[in-house]
Amino acid sequence: MMSIPPGEATLILFSGMPGSGKTTLARLVARRLGIPAFAKDRVQRVLRDHNLAEASTGDGYYIILDQADEQLSLGVSVILDATFPLDHFRTVASEIAARHRARFCALYCTCSDDRVWADRMKQRVQYVPGWKPVGWEDVLRMRDYYQPWNENALTVDSVNPPEENYSLAVDYIRQADRRVYRPHQPNDPLYPHTN
Repeated sequence: MMSIPPGEATLILFSGMPGSGKTTLARLVARRLGIPAFAKDRVQRVLRDHNLAEASTGDGYYIILDQADEQLSLGVSVILDATFPLDHFRTVASEIAARHRARFCALYCTCSDDRVWADRMKQRVQYVPGWKPVGWEDVLRMRDYYQPWNENALTVDSVNPPEENYSLAVDYIRQADRRVYRPHQPNDPLYPHTN
């Protein structure tokens, strides 16, 4: 079993649009490294089932970020699995890590082949019982507002085999440091971005 440096609590974000391979990779890393993982979809399903929030709200983010805060306060690394499409929750996650003097590590999962991605969306693994995964049309819609991670994250292409991506992810996690998320700034000429 590979591990991250001892005594180095790390907040690890697996992000990306639906069907990008983030949950598959997050679960693989969590299982092999023995790191607790919290998935926004699972929390959101519980909130929906108990009439505490609608399925499409961002309430699940507040809960998984609070769980990360608790784990890091204990000196325990933690994985968060969610789309993280906008700066706000990325920044909050980074601030939580900084408050606990923990390392911050984000991985952005995507698929470079739209045909492969769209096909996968039709036969996705349902990791969360009772939660219906969204479809390809949601991916296309999300592209209009998903903010780029730029240098804040390692981009992982799910066209590559999971084992190859696992090795990349673990190497990146091991090299993580205490860093602050730098928000997407579309009007800053000194901060190039991509749409």
